[in-house]
This record gives sequence, C-alpha cells and structure tokens, in this order.
Amino acid sequence: MSCTVVPVGSENLLRLDFSLTPAAWNEIIADNVSIMAADNELAIFSFATGAMIASASIDSTLPAKLKSVAIVALNRSGQGNTGEESLLFKFERFDLTGHFAMGIRAQATGNTGEAVTLYQKVIESDAGVGRVYNLLGLCQRLNNDTEGAEASYRRAIELFADFPDAWCNLGILYQKMGQDTKAQEFFGEALKRDEFYFNALLRRAAWFLETGQVVNPEFALLNLRLLMHYSGLAPVQRHLIGSASRLDMSLEEYCERLHNEHGILANSKIQQYFKLIEGFINNGAFAQAAGYMQMLAGMIPQIHGEQQVTGWLQPRLAKISRRFSADASYDFLNVVKQLSAQTCPPQTSQPAERKPLTGPEFFSMVLLEIMRDGQIEPAEQELLQKLKAALNVPDAMFMQMFNNVRRQLAGVELSGGLRERFSHQRLFKNLCQAAFRDGVIEESEKKIIGFACRAFGISSDEVKRIITEVVR
Repeated sequence: MSCTVVPVGSENLLRLDFSLTPAAWNEIIADNVSIMAADNELAIFSFATGAMIASASIDSTLPAKLKSVAIVALNRSGQGNTGEESLLFKFERFDLTGHFAMGIRAQATGNTGEAVTLYQKVIESDAGVGRVYNLLGLCQRLNNDTEGAEASYRRAIELFADFPDAWCNLGILYQKMGQDTKAQEFFGEALKRDEFYFNALLRRAAWFLETGQVVNPEFALLNLRLLMHYSGLAPVQRHLIGSASRLDMSLEEYCERLHNEHGILANSKIQQYFKLIEGFINNGAFAQAAGYMQMLAGMIPQIHGEQQVTGWLQPRLAKISRRFSADASYDFLNVVKQLSAQTCPPQTSQPAERKPLTGPEFFSMVLLEIMRDGQIEPAEQELLQKLKAALNVPDAMFMQMFNNVRRQLAGVELSGGLRERFSHQRLFKNLCQAAFRDGVIEESEKKIIGFACRAFGISSDEVKRIITEVVR
C-alpha cells in the first residue's frame, strides 16, 4: 500500500492504494466498508460481512497525513489503474490503534464485555471515530446498559449522521423499551438515509401491519421494496402473507396490486438502479453512482412517471455535491452537475407555460400501457377503437402514435419488468400525474379523468386515493 496526499481544489485528498483484483474491488464498492488497523496492518473492513477484505503494511507517516486531509480515498492500484471508477471516497476518522478490530472480533465471539472495553479504548485514543459508537451501543444494549447504549447511538448519529445504522439501532432500542412511536421515528430516519436498509424497512412495515394501517400509502411502498428486493427471505414472506391476509387477498393478488399501484416504481430495472445507486453513494463509490444515474436519467424520456424518478434522483445528486468543495475537479462531479440541471431546471422569473393534458396525449398513454406486453388483445383493441372515436384521434395520428410507442418499448425492452400486463390502476395513476404536472388539474383535464374512470371502471374511492397520493 502507498499513501499519497493529492490536492483536489482547495482540499487535500489522501489516497490509499491497495492491490486488489477487479472482482474484489467490485465487491468492495457495493459494500459498507471502512479502514482500520488490524494486526499491525491497515485493513479494509466490511461492516456487511464482518470480514477483513484486504490489508497492507501501515505507512509510518499515515497518522500525520490523516490529520491533514478532509477526504480519504481507497484506490485499486496496479495495472496502470488511475481512473475515478477505482476511487472509494471516505469522510470519516479511522482507528489506527488496532483496538476497533480487536473489539469486533470479541463481539463476534459473544464476548460483549471485552468488546465494550476495547471500543472505549478506541474512544480514549480518538473520540472522533464515529463508527465505533454504533457497535459500542449494540454491545451495551446486549449487556442491559440501556442508558449507555442510548448515549452511544446518539453520539454515532452526531458524528456519522448520513449512515442508517445507528438510527435503526436506536429505533430498536426504543422498541424494546416499549416506546413504539419513538422507535418508528428513528426507523423512518434510517430509511431516509437508505430506503433499502433491511432492518428498518421490515420493522417499520411490520409496525404498520400490527397497528392496522394497511391502507396507508407508505405501508404499500415499504412492502413494494420488500417484495422486489427481499422476497426470498422467510421473514419477508411471512410479512407479505400477513399483509395480504389483512386485506382479504391472496398473496398473488396482493403482489399484483402492489405492482399496479406504483407504476414505474415497480419496474424491476429501475428498482435495481435505485438500490445500486443508494448503496454506491452510502459507500462513497460516487463515480459508479453517477454512471447509473446517467443510465437512469436516459430512461426518463421513454417512460411515464418521470416525476417519480427525477424526484428520487434530486436529493441523491445533492448528497454527492455537498461532499466536495465547489472547485473540486472530478469527472463524476461534472456528470452530477449536468444531471442536477436536467432534473431540477433553474427557476425563472417568468411563470411556467401551462400545458394541460390533451385527449391525444391521454390516448398515447393508453396505447403505451396496452402494448407493454408486446400484444393487443381483442378486448384491448375494442377499448382503443372506442377511445379513438371518443377522443377524435385521426387515423394518421393513431399510426404515428402506434409507431412511436413501438419504438419506445423496443428501446427499453431489456429493462426487466417494463413489459407487463395492462393495468387500469397503473394507467390511471400515470394519467393523474400527467394532469397534475403543472400543479393544477384543470377543467379539461377533469373531463379526461372522468372519462377514464368510466372507461376503466375505477371506483370513486380509488379515484380519491390515487389523486390524494399524486397531489401529496
């Protein structure tokens, strides 16, 4: 390993070069990793697996260098590898005493008392090592030191607020103390930092089920994430079966309903990108995150529900930007700036032009929804003919729409779950989103929405629920 201080704008970056294979590096960038001293070496430690992934001899100048830099970047060295994709940025203090690694080993063997002692030695040496407080709190809770655990978790949050771990663990602590409402606040905070954080995701969803809030939109969204990312786990399967039962539905019916209700958010490729981006950002793999953000943004013109995707991207783009000084010059930051401008265009003094939803646009949305599965059934053909006549869509315009939709679907054919069965609910939700895109549902748009309700058999209660969700 080599240690190099590199000026980046007005800041100094410490680059730690580890010799790693591409396969090992790909594993690391998607993991929750940090560095720490272990057995007289500097090691990359995985908090996901509890394993030391790689190590190198400690440079005697490292402690002084660490104090002089704002950012540390792990780098996969060798074979002339100098690209930004090989950098993993860390904004944290690291333990160089070796006690943190020893504490983790003691905790893994069930010796939580010894682990507490070792973690406290880390703090005595450097009280700014944020990660140690979370594990200290966990051991204190296991040792029935509730007050100590609460203080440790709160200190971890203070020093390491962008990570979900301590937020979730503090929620678990309050849950075990019988303070369920307070616990849910912290589970929610954990999910703000990582919406796929499993422990918080399942516990919050379970609370909605236990308290009978099964029609809450947040409950449905939590269950969608559980379904799409963790459905192979037995606790998730039991939870989803319980959720379906509470609604007097079979599991299959409930899963279909979750997909129908969430439109483009139920697309498997988009969900895959969301989870990858979230993990990359939280682990400091910003170049990889920016690359997937670009691919995600490239899909936006091809899908309805683009507001949901851009709304998801905006805070994550901001999270990367605020990590670096304004004069930092990385290629991925240029990508982030471009995407920020695309997803959140600058406000002007002139009011935005109102573009009400039109009948032809509505017809095009129906056509896209019907053609998702690659075919038009006889009943769907009949529906299209009725809508074509009612909305006064000329034959030439129909053929143009048909060809546009066919090209559109061909362009995203490999995006996992985009080719799905026709769903009245999903279509109606996308329709409402399009109508509300300027912040107002105008009279002409209300007529189209009313027409859609009658054509698709959407109940008044379902209409109210969907419009409330869209407006919110």
